[in-house]
Amino acid sequence: MILWLLVRRELMQLLRSVHGLGPLLLAMAIAGGGLVWLLQRAEGTVETLPALWGVAVSAGLPFLAAVAASRGFTQDRENGMLRLMFATPVRARTWVMGKVMAAWWLCVVYVAGMALSCWVLCHWLVPQNAYFPMSWIGFVWAGGALMMLAWVWCALGTVLSLFSKSSASTFLLSLLGCLFLPPLICEGKVAFGGGLSGQWRFFPLQELVYDCAGGVVDIRGLVGCAVATVVLVYIGGLIFDALR
Repeated sequence: MILWLLVRRELMQLLRSVHGLGPLLLAMAIAGGGLVWLLQRAEGTVETLPALWGVAVSAGLPFLAAVAASRGFTQDRENGMLRLMFATPVRARTWVMGKVMAAWWLCVVYVAGMALSCWVLCHWLVPQNAYFPMSWIGFVWAGGALMMLAWVWCALGTVLSLFSKSSASTFLLSLLGCLFLPPLICEGKVAFGGGLSGQWRFFPLQELVYDCAGGVVDIRGLVGCAVATVVLVYIGGLIFDALR
């Protein structure tokens, strides 16, 4: 019950701040432009609409997650609320999870909005004789993969906000982590013989979304995202207790 109250409070504050609606609309504009560009590039090919949609949406998701999570504990430190949070009997992991879930719900709104935009595009803005190879189950799997990625990125930004004293630096570190950590980890696995290099060497998580949209569900990748989220939340709780 306390967790849901925290999530509701954080989400409402997020939507009323500069970290909410503005970045949300900007991320949707980036994804929308990317989808139109990909559709033009894919004309005459066998690419499916769910795959192109998933890749386009994944382009704006790290930016939105980094912005949403950058508010995290940084703003609480700036306005003095962090000291009051330390004095409450609420468990550390509850505070951390509340911040993560609030940022994650903003990402859910983003993905749902892009799905609605894609539906409008298919039904109202294209010629009647246009053909899009697609399957609605592909959208479901791609959306699920995007939500798992959003969990990881929001958790990473929230943990970083415990260290930073400004939202700008938290955003920058979160965005850099979202963009560079996954390819570095994958390249490390390849270098040490623990994995195979995929088609998109520097965009492994986007490749995960692309594969899921095509029906090739990488359970290991999705489980890895879930485990990474749990680990980050646990680490965030330990750091919160240490600061307390």
